[in-house]
Amino acid sequence: MIVRQVDPRSDPDTVAAMDAVMRTAFATTSFADAMERFATAQPDGFVVAEDEGRVVGTGCCVGYPGGGFGWVGLVATAPGHERRGIATKVTEALVAILADHGCAAVLDASVKGGPVYERIGFHDRGPTAVLTRRCGPLTPPAGADVVCERLAADDFDEIVAYDTVCFGADRGTLLAAARAQRPGRALVAHRAGRVVGYTIAHDPTLAPLVADDADALHALVAAAVTLPFSDGTRATVPPESAHRAALEALGFEHQRSLRNMRRGIDVLPGRRERIAGQLSLGEG
Repeated sequence: MIVRQVDPRSDPDTVAAMDAVMRTAFATTSFADAMERFATAQPDGFVVAEDEGRVVGTGCCVGYPGGGFGWVGLVATAPGHERRGIATKVTEALVAILADHGCAAVLDASVKGGPVYERIGFHDRGPTAVLTRRCGPLTPPAGADVVCERLAADDFDEIVAYDTVCFGADRGTLLAAARAQRPGRALVAHRAGRVVGYTIAHDPTLAPLVADDADALHALVAAAVTLPFSDGTRATVPPESAHRAALEALGFEHQRSLRNMRRGIDVLPGRRERIAGQLSLGEG
């Protein structure tokens, strides 16, 4: 078995094979959108394990050098190849890539995957919660001085600046890619002309979902659920978030929890209490 980096632009067949392994391992739909964002922001962050030329393990990473941390995600093993150390080897390769960019490693592990990461030096920093809300309208907050509207092109730089303060690092390239994938579904909340929150309404995930306070969060979710969704909405809430109770008050219910785990960094920078929803489990 070999573990190697993949160039997503010159080797699309291997990227497609990675997607097939991920879909099977996670029993869900394609990860093509996420991998396209990874390819835009971190083209050297694709790693595969191959057995006789067949992809049997995958993983991606994206670094945020301005904050000194990066995220590991989409670590998957093909059925029938478990318990061979594949996830460990892929993760170690991804951690090394992040280290080359001056970044410590962060990830959100399943209950099953957690012990794998413990063995290679990752430590728990609290639960990441996946919350879901069924389809249905939501009345905007009564009397709130928040104006929520679709993001205009001229507002994007302001959103990136706001997000950098909250997230703890500049991820403008990723946000631009996420916005391009979902045109017309980026929303921004203002109070007295100042940005107090934003979201990109993917289907089904509000990703990211960031807000200064409960009123701004309420206004964003109320506006987001007027957009077409196939089967309700979802938010992936990081452990530092101050918004979980507010989301539950808006009708979100707990679906599952993951273990937020870190290696080489204990406390992430930024105003992470404002983050009600991550971009994804693989990007933070």
